[in-house]
Amino acid sequence: MTSVTCSPSLADMRAAQADHLDRMKESLREVDAKDVVPILVARRVLQSFEMSKVYDQQSPHSQMDVLIEILKTKLNWVGPMTDALIKNGKAPIAQQLIKLQTERN
Repeated sequence: MTSVTCSPSLADMRAAQADHLDRMKESLREVDAKDVVPILVARRVLQSFEMSKVYDQQSPHSQMDVLIEILKTKLNWVGPMTDALIKNGKAPIAQQLIKLQTERN
């Protein structure tokens, strides 16, 4: 008898990615949201009203917290965020993100 493996559901994938964002929150706070948000908008991960929500926050930490909460509602943000981090000189943080994505839960 062979076992059948199923792909994770979209909800499971979103939950795993949300967990990754929570685990990376402190590292992501080293990033200026204004460096990555335009790339995420250009790559159609974020919409302009979501960009405004991020930019409306007063402190850089608050901006990143809002960005993280928005990204938790998305599914295809990992690649664009990795690219944005690398383009802004944050390759070590991008590597952390990639490592989390490849870990087996």
